[in-house]
Amino acid sequence: MVISLLCYQIKDEWQNASAKNDTCFEVENLEKILKSKNQIILQGPPGTGKTRLAKALAVSLLALKDMDGLKDSPNCQIIQFHPSYTYEDFVRGIVAVPHDNGIQYQAQDKILAKMAAMAAANPSQNHVLIIDEINRANLSAVLGELIYALEYRGEAVESMYEVDGSRTIMLPPNLYVIGTMNTADRSVGHIDYAIRRRFAFVDVLPTDLSDELGDEFAKACYDSVQKIFDEETSGDFDKRDVQLGHAYFITDKMDIQTRLDYEIRPILYEYLKDGVLKPSAKQKIDELTA
Repeated sequence: MVISLLCYQIKDEWQNASAKNDTCFEVENLEKILKSKNQIILQGPPGTGKTRLAKALAVSLLALKDMDGLKDSPNCQIIQFHPSYTYEDFVRGIVAVPHDNGIQYQAQDKILAKMAAMAAANPSQNHVLIIDEINRANLSAVLGELIYALEYRGEAVESMYEVDGSRTIMLPPNLYVIGTMNTADRSVGHIDYAIRRRFAFVDVLPTDLSDELGDEFAKACYDSVQKIFDEETSGDFDKRDVQLGHAYFITDKMDIQTRLDYEIRPILYEYLKDGVLKPSAKQKIDELTA
């Protein structure tokens, strides 16, 4: 099943939409990219719906009815990387297990190796691993020899650990990896060129959702904030990487004044401190109104 067109409107659920624009992706087209590359990274500033888009793509790949089906599907796993995440957490690692009256240390498969084995055992079914904040970990160290296996699907590679008498791991072609990446966060790991070559990258950018959401989208505030980024983004930064996403301006669950006071202004002031915005932006931030 292919979901014909899904905009990353952030309301309660993803909804069918007819309008196409620069920030509206046909899931069918994303699915074609993913099937040709096997791994994709959805990248963009905070609040643009990258994780929801990843889930929508997984729903399509797994032929599920909706996103609720992902919770119960054994063919989909969602994890989040962090700076201390390692190969031993992701692929294979040594764990302590009770043995007689003591403890024995043995290698065990972790989430990627487990999903690879499951996908290999069920070649007619798609399997999806969603990695949220994929760039927060040191990807080169976390992937290890699997960098090769990402590109050469179906070829076994040697792992540093032996599990069940075998050191090899193989990533089958029916295992798909979807990563999300926050482009505004410069404090996290850099994705090197060797890894980049193995992923397709798709920009997920802010969009004006006033036509789709009506009064539940604070268009005036959205326009004012976008104008600040147009005029006040520092030369060392690209507006596309740091501007606030449309999720900050949706008011179905929180009024815009509350969002402005407790979400929008705080992150804009943080941008000021970090040099993302010029010092002259402070007065404009102070004068923002709901």
